[in-house]
Amino acid sequence: VQLFEPDTNGVTRLTSAPTLATRAGISVRGSSTEGIEKASYRVEFRDEWDNDRPLSPLGMPADGDWVMYAPNSFEPVLIHNPFMHQLSRDIGRYSPNTRFVEVYFVGSGTGAIDSTSYAGIYVLMDRIEVGKDRVDAGSLEPENLTLPSLSGGYLMKIDRLDPGDSGIFAANQGVALVDPREDQLKLPARAAQLNYIRNYLTSFGNALYDNTRFTNRVTGFRAYIDTGSWVDHHLLNVLSFNVDALRLSAFFYKKREGKIHFGPIWDFDRALGSTDGRDTNPRVWRSQSSDLGTDFFNYPWWDRVFRDPEFFQDYIDRYQELRTGHFATTNLWSRIDDLARQVRTAQPRERNRWGVAPRGGSYQAEVNLMKAWISNRTDFMDRQFVSPPRLASPSGRVDSGFGAEIIAPTGLTTSVYYTTDGSDPRWPGGRTNPAAR
Repeated sequence: VQLFEPDTNGVTRLTSAPTLATRAGISVRGSSTEGIEKASYRVEFRDEWDNDRPLSPLGMPADGDWVMYAPNSFEPVLIHNPFMHQLSRDIGRYSPNTRFVEVYFVGSGTGAIDSTSYAGIYVLMDRIEVGKDRVDAGSLEPENLTLPSLSGGYLMKIDRLDPGDSGIFAANQGVALVDPREDQLKLPARAAQLNYIRNYLTSFGNALYDNTRFTNRVTGFRAYIDTGSWVDHHLLNVLSFNVDALRLSAFFYKKREGKIHFGPIWDFDRALGSTDGRDTNPRVWRSQSSDLGTDFFNYPWWDRVFRDPEFFQDYIDRYQELRTGHFATTNLWSRIDDLARQVRTAQPRERNRWGVAPRGGSYQAEVNLMKAWISNRTDFMDRQFVSPPRLASPSGRVDSGFGAEIIAPTGLTTSVYYTTDGSDPRWPGGRTNPAAR
């Protein structure tokens, strides 16, 4: 593998010296997309003895394991995954780092690159695995057989199983073991680790499906999950209308001495108004075509947590908070424009190679389509929840005697409660905080 970067004029020349050159192992990856002509690849940087070789391509944290994701015919705009991974990082959740690259494959002959070598636009990105610069769950070594080291980290997913794997079944859900891998955890010497994570998930399920205690903050499901990560994971997938979310490529992990965190997010080719068709209409919670896609609020585990009014309130509060910042329309459009700028020059070469024509007749029309779709999506989500009151003046330091004006949501006949001590006017269960005015 050789990596060439732009010179001072912003142009990359394959006649220049590469900025990175290494031996590597490359294999096709993917599930539903594995058989398409423009394949995605797993790449492992290797040294002369075939050991893992951590390197830092294009300024990303050093590692030996990478993915070359292939934007395909589902996303003529080419930017779905980088857009969502950037948005996840923006809101404080780890998501794989991404960099656009143009790829040439030379499979035989003299090794010379020619016009037939061109493979189009790819996204070089982190492979999801446990590590301090990736999923920071704490490394689980074979010798970690007693608590507290036994408690993490475990990286898992809800997905199709890899060949040879059988997964585990716990909390009414089939679960695939990712890191450590199933073949490692099922070694007799690591039986304590496999039993621990199976029992933890079972205990979570018992709390989640027990109607007498599932909403109890001490003995219910919250004792087992990191609520904020669950809220953010679900919001990111619903915002993008990822029709395969929660049931495919749904990663989650348990940190050492910690709870179950959902994420990182993964795989957004069939989202954001793609050509898949199930996500065309941004103004519905669930697809109304084909196999209907994921039922976001009724899929196992999620159907239960959303029955807890406090979880749902956390969800609404977080969404409305993000709408004033990272989910604001201007910010979402800015992210789209920035990523589109990075691929715009190469897009005609990609189209010539793979024949995927943008909808509307031009690449800019495809960009505009994505921006219109995301605007309609956020408008739809805004309308599903009671709008929060807002302050007429921006926050910050004010002069003595300043009068704060609170503006109620338009069209509602209601009372607005507020506090001056920083506490929430709403108490659990919808009760009013006695300190509220």
